Amino acid sequence: MSPPFSMNLPVLRSGRPGSFVHIKAERSPTGICSLSVTDRERCYICAAKDFFDALKAIRLILEGRGVQVLCNGSREDVWPSPGSRRSQAGLVAYVCKPGEIATQEVEIFEDAAGTPHVKVSAQEAYAKRWLASLAVD
Repeated sequence: MSPPFSMNLPVLRSGRPGSFVHIKAERSPTGICSLSVTDRERCYICAAKDFFDALKAIRLILEGRGVQVLCNGSREDVWPSPGSRRSQAGLVAYVCKPGEIATQEVEIFEDAAGTPHVKVSAQEAYAKRWLASLAVD
């Protein structure tokens, strides 16, 4: 999937499934990645160096409203590599398992309603622990 694109993503609203937000993604000629999300007639727009960071910014806004997006980019065990951020604008990330080099790629906007999702802060903490688990003494 390459920008521009738009899609509906499933969400949990106050812990309950069954609704969607609409996401539109665009990339400027200078490489800035922007997401606009429509949720119940409200629109939120975030721009960042890549789509993973733009998604994190949107997630933070939605978390404050009790909404959690159910896509691969909001899974605890998914994080982009520096290379995927550069070459694919953060649209692809990796499933990270403690002590293992990540090799399984996933698209961050792919529906992942059947897997556990976490808040941005928990995802960032997991990524730090995963990176530390790879350190060689």
